[in-house]
Amino acid sequence: MAIGTLDGTGVVRLSDLADGQEGECFAALVSTDRGTDKHGSRYVKCQFRDKRVLIWAPVWSSDPLLPEAEAWIVGEAYRIKARREDHPRYGAQLKLVSVRAVVEDDKADGYEFFDLVEGSKYPLGTCYHRLLDFIEAYIQDEKLNRLVVQILASDADLFQKMPAAQKLHHGFVGGLAEHVWSVTRVCIGLMNHYASYYDELNPPLNKDVVVAAAILHDIGKLKELRYHPVEAKYTTRGTLIGHILMGRDLVRDTAREIGDFPEETLMLLEHAILAHHGKPEYGAPKPPQTLEALIVHYADELDAKMNAIVQERMRPANGDDPFTSKIYAVDNRKFYRGVPVPLPTDDDLPPTL
Repeated sequence: MAIGTLDGTGVVRLSDLADGQEGECFAALVSTDRGTDKHGSRYVKCQFRDKRVLIWAPVWSSDPLLPEAEAWIVGEAYRIKARREDHPRYGAQLKLVSVRAVVEDDKADGYEFFDLVEGSKYPLGTCYHRLLDFIEAYIQDEKLNRLVVQILASDADLFQKMPAAQKLHHGFVGGLAEHVWSVTRVCIGLMNHYASYYDELNPPLNKDVVVAAAILHDIGKLKELRYHPVEAKYTTRGTLIGHILMGRDLVRDTAREIGDFPEETLMLLEHAILAHHGKPEYGAPKPPQTLEALIVHYADELDAKMNAIVQERMRPANGDDPFTSKIYAVDNRKFYRGVPVPLPTDDDLPPTL
């Protein structure tokens, strides 16, 4: 059963294919798993996706597409003709009819690569420029302000499109900037509350350091991960050293370039970055031992866990199960999905930051 779109092109979204329907779609190739079955015959298990769905597409030895499938490139976009088949045991799968790499002319049929990969709900650059507003509004220390601005500006394009992690949370295009914006926003609320609540504290809570550390806590991920729009990969240095130490080193080197940087301020900032994972078993060289570091740690942990849970809750339920699958980021706990209620459907309104 062929399906089409309202514009008459015949190209549909992969995520719009229903069980038993066949259509022509644009899709990004996420993975290829090559192997042999129990008879020694070759196969390739592929995964294709668009922004909304991820579907397996096995290509078996009897399939004439097998030689082509062995040459398909992960991360590339393809124009595929396929039929969706939902199996009780294996879930949704695609029976591929034809596959070719996209070409320039496909744009006339609506091809846009970033429609095929998961991305931030905020337009590229939005969270980055909101962070610049936070720096101007909350970091009063001139040299600390300069340090944060200089570090962000040194790799602004990569910062805006990099995912925050490979898989655990915000693992999508623009995820790092979105996560950092969210953590900073939470930190600002917490620091304002506690600075006012404990107004007798001396020295007072250092708001400049809280905001600077919130913005820079994951800056080492620009070196820990190698950007890819489908799935970022760890660099060798990222695997051996990690983003926490690389981020601290970047802050220290930049402070040295600026010169005459306040030692106490730098120490507090370095500690907050080193401690933001909270515990050694989670990769933190030091646990939080300042109020500033404690605020950044809990804001970061909460934001990462909330994203992991929300992403899982938004995935289709397994039958009538009222709970999600086990979520690794929160100790493999299942979370209650709740009872759905009607929500606004106007997708044209931009999200509010």
